[in-house]
Amino acid sequence: MDSTEIVLTIISVLGTISSILFAYLAFKRSNKQEHKDEGKNEGVMLSEIGYIKSSIDRIEKSLNHLEERYTELSNRLVKVEESTKNAHKRITELHDEIKGGANHE
Repeated sequence: MDSTEIVLTIISVLGTISSILFAYLAFKRSNKQEHKDEGKNEGVMLSEIGYIKSSIDRIEKSLNHLEERYTELSNRLVKVEESTKNAHKRITELHDEIKGGANHE
């Protein structure tokens, strides 16, 4: 082997080693970027889940408030119906008294 062949062999071995090294470094960089993107996506997802949870909490509070108002209105309606029934009963009694008194005279 003469010196030219030895130099070419060394250059080819160094080229092969450097291409493997560059491929490995590119892989690591790509892998690191993928992890970074995955972390970012997970963070976005977690923040969106937090937003959804807080929205559901607000809706539940609103529903509880509406339920309390519905119960209050229902109770008031029962009282009004009872009052109306009593008033109707009293009017009927007065009407009967008036009719009865008019017939006796």
